[in-house]
Formats: sequence, structure tokens, C-alpha cells
Amino acid sequence: MIKSIKGKMVLFQGIMLVVVLGVILILFLSGAQGYYYNSKMKLMNQAFNRLHEKDLEKLKDGDSNIVNFEEQKLRFVIADENFRQIYVSANGKGKGAVIDGRSAKAKIKGGIIDKVNRFDEDEFKTINRKRRIKGRGIIKQGNHKYYVYIYEIKTTKNILFSYYAIFFSIVVLIAAAIGMIVSMIIANRISKPIKQIELNTRLAVKNGYNVKIDENQEFKELSGLAESINTMISQIRNQIEILEEEIARKEQAENIQKQFVNNVSHEMKTPLAIISTQVEMIQYLNDEEKREEYCKSIIEETENMSQMINDMISIFSVQYENENLTVKNENVSDVVRKICSEYKKLFDSNHIVLREEYDIDTYAQINGKLLKQAVSNYVSNAIKHSDEKSQVTVRVLNLNETVRIEVENMGKHIDELYKDKIWDIFYSGDVNETLNGQKGSGLGLYLVKSIAKLHNAEYGFENTDNGVIFYITLKKVQKRDEKQLN
Repeated sequence: MIKSIKGKMVLFQGIMLVVVLGVILILFLSGAQGYYYNSKMKLMNQAFNRLHEKDLEKLKDGDSNIVNFEEQKLRFVIADENFRQIYVSANGKGKGAVIDGRSAKAKIKGGIIDKVNRFDEDEFKTINRKRRIKGRGIIKQGNHKYYVYIYEIKTTKNILFSYYAIFFSIVVLIAAAIGMIVSMIIANRISKPIKQIELNTRLAVKNGYNVKIDENQEFKELSGLAESINTMISQIRNQIEILEEEIARKEQAENIQKQFVNNVSHEMKTPLAIISTQVEMIQYLNDEEKREEYCKSIIEETENMSQMINDMISIFSVQYENENLTVKNENVSDVVRKICSEYKKLFDSNHIVLREEYDIDTYAQINGKLLKQAVSNYVSNAIKHSDEKSQVTVRVLNLNETVRIEVENMGKHIDELYKDKIWDIFYSGDVNETLNGQKGSGLGLYLVKSIAKLHNAEYGFENTDNGVIFYITLKKVQKRDEKQLN
């Protein structure tokens, strides 16, 4: 099979020549005679319509309209309803003239009387018999009707040639148009893949070398060119990806380091300032009760700083760890029940009632350590934002396809303005107020969000009649073995 552009061009030109000549021959053989007959039939219909406009009773020999049609080799036989001669064409013109050796009456009899059943008042009928075209029709004028018989005389070679010359000219124009179309198609088939390769090469450069050129080209020269360009693009893209990954890793490491240092330094300023001030005050205090109060405050601030640092370390280790998260199917109710048992002393010391509700069959794929951190944040927040003698309710619900962990505390609602912002890192709200009107560090809920996302879980809060519910919704599963969660 020819695959080169040069060979294809020679082949296509030969095919085009054969197609054009073949079209001319086929159209001429199949349509020349038909074109002639259709032209004659159309001419007869024009003549019949012209007679409609004439007063046939007063039709005279040598009428210019009829003569024009007679010069185009049409002949007319017209008679009234009594078959009385109105007009009969002859070699000359005039009533009663002899046509081809026959009398006008004989022509009326042969063309009209004997064929009267072929006349139709509704239309002018044309027929093509024995290579001669004839037409018959009835014209009504006033109270009279007239039989009109139109036929063609034998066509001379000159007339036939003129019709065929017209038809041949049309065929040549059609063939030329087809030839031009074929040439355009051939040219397009050759130039289109070249232009496409050029366009794709430009797009590859513009779009970071992410465009591949089709190597399955019609011509082997273009296939080889496309393959070479693709190889070059692939090599450049691989080098770019390696460089981008390296740059991204360095930037990420630098950003994490800067963010961590900035956040730690910013968040440590306030508790350090408090501790520093209170330490200075202690040395000047003689009141033992005041000294004890200041020492407790220093211990409390130190514990807050320690918790804050631990939370920050957890956040960054969760968010930026390189390894996949290891999860296994666990009963979420058991995990949450254990968390609540660890917080019971804290509930008792704050005089807050803990209520627990657990459904059965609450298995989900979880990392127990991380989920414990998330739920513990919810519980510690609930304690922090609850008044004495109020109630905190912890639930694990089986919702058919999901397992939902809820921690509900009684207190003020959270403004809807903060429903998205409270999950941002270090967000502490307008005028340093977030949850239930109290100040927060903005670390705990961001940690919850990070852990929930690692588990492909839903998280959020809902205001209730008496307080707020914070929740995490996990996909429920049957008990299975440990796996990697990507």
C-alpha cells in the first residue's frame, strides 16, 4: 500500500481524473435524452398556458405567440366542442392547410376525435411515445370549450445538437465542480494532519507539554514526524514534572516550617506574658493565699501551653504525613465509650452530668488513635462551654449506612456567621469569641476537621433548642481486616 505523500499525490490525481471523466460520461448517458424530453414538455406546457390567455375563437393565422413556438418545432391542432377547426399548424400557416400530406380534418380526427378520452379538463397531459412528445388538454372560455393537441415534429440533428450542447455544458460545469471538491478534499487530507501537528506542537509548548500528537497518520512521513515530536515532548514533560515536584516539596517544607514557627510564637506570647507577670508578682507578695492563687494560674497556663503545642504537633503530623493512613474496622461505640470513661473525673470535678447513648452494630473503618483525638476535642470543648449542673450527651448512632458520633452540650448557640470559619486553623472569631461566647485557640476544631477528612467523613455542628451538637459521620462497614486508606 502506498504510504508516501508523493505516491499518494500521483494516485489521487489519477483517481480524480477518472472520477471527473466518469461523472461526465455517466451524466451524459443517463441524462442527455431526459434533459431534451423535459425541455420539450416544459415548452409545451408554456404554449398551453399561453393559449389560455388568448381568445381562441378569434385566433388568427400567423399569431406571433404561436409562431414563436412553431419555430421551436411544435405544432398545434385546436378544435371546438363540435370538433370544428380553430387552428391547425402546417409547414405554412392557415386553416385547412395540409400537414405532412394529411388534411387538417384528418389531423383533427386522428389527434382529437379518436383520442378524445385522453383529454382532461383539469390539466394538460404530456406523453412521450415513440420518441415523440405529445400533449393534450381542454381550455374553457365562456360557454365554449376547446380541444388543444400539441406535438413535436421530427427533430433535426442541428436542433438535437443544440440541446445536447446545452446539456453537455451543464455536465461539464458539474464535473468541474466535483473535480474542485475532490481536489479540495485531497488537499485537505494532506494539509490537515500537517496543520494539526503544527497546532498540537504549539499547544504542547503553551500548556506545559501535556498534549500528545496522534501517531496514527495516513502518511508514513507524518507518522515518523509525530512520533519524534511525542518523544521530545514526553522527555521535556518528565523533566518538568521532576523539577516541579522537587520545587513543591521544598516549598511545602519551608511553608510548614514557617507556619509552625509563626503560629507557635504568636500563640505562646499571651500565656508567656501572663506567666512572666505572675512570677514577678509572686516575689513581692506576702499573702500566702495570693501566692497560691498565682501559682495555680501559672500551672494552668503552662498546661494550656503544653496542650496547645501537642495539638499543633498533632495537626501538622496528621496533615502532612507522607505515609498512608492505617485503618481497621472497629466498633465506634467501644472507642467512644472508652473516651468518656477517661473524662468522667473531669465531668465530676466540673459538676456536669454526662449522659451516654450507644447503638449496636456501629462498625466503621477508623484509625482509633486519631478518632480518639477528634472526639476528645469535642468532649473537652463541651465541658469547657457548659455551665455547672448542666448536661453533656454523647451518642453513637447507627444510621443504616453511616455511623454518627454526636457530642451535645447545653449552652448558647453558635452564630451561623461562624459555621465555616470555626474550622479554620487559629481562627478565634470576631472580638476573640467563637464557641458559645468563649474564647478559643482555634486548634481543636481544625484538628477535628483534618482527622475527619483523612477518614473521608462528614463533620459539622447543629444548633438545638437547648445548645449545640457537634458531629462526625463515618461510613458504616461490616467487620473486616486492617487496610490502608489512601
